[in-house]
Amino acid sequence: MAAGREAVATRGFAGLVVRELAREAGIVPTAFYRHFDSVDALASELAAGAAEALGIFVDDLASSTSPDPVTDWPARATAAATRDPQTWSVLARGLVDTAHPDHRVLAAAVDSARRRLGITLGRLETLSGADGVAVDIAADLVVVVLLRLLVEVSVGHDARAAADDCSGRLRVILAGAGTVS
Repeated sequence: MAAGREAVATRGFAGLVVRELAREAGIVPTAFYRHFDSVDALASELAAGAAEALGIFVDDLASSTSPDPVTDWPARATAAATRDPQTWSVLARGLVDTAHPDHRVLAAAVDSARRRLGITLGRLETLSGADGVAVDIAADLVVVVLLRLLVEVSVGHDARAAADDCSGRLRVILAGAGTVS
């Protein structure tokens, strides 16, 4: 799994090649098949893991009692990206690789994140006067900004600068959504 995550994080799903995975994992190529029926089975498991990680991350954000997501959410995203950088790279690669069959799993996870964060944003006092469309648009933008932070930190960008940039973008998004009624 670790060799697979690394391969997808650096080369995309097309980088899942049995011989290379076996070499990176320190096993013979035939041993790969003791764990997975095919490279596609590994890809599906990696995509499902990234989708699950996004769901857990969003659940964490939605369940937090912080009245200020502008500072809290970037800090949580930075921690998540630092804890498990390859997962976020797998997610990003899978979202970009629209031809891969597991793209739909990751796209569905992002759609679910948008809906869940939209509900959470709709409960914020600062957005109490915003209409549903404004909150939905804000949720779309918030997910994009948070995914950007997760990916930037996971590939080694300066975490503090990325979090500060994310906070600034979140501030603008939420202020804009709060003025629309």
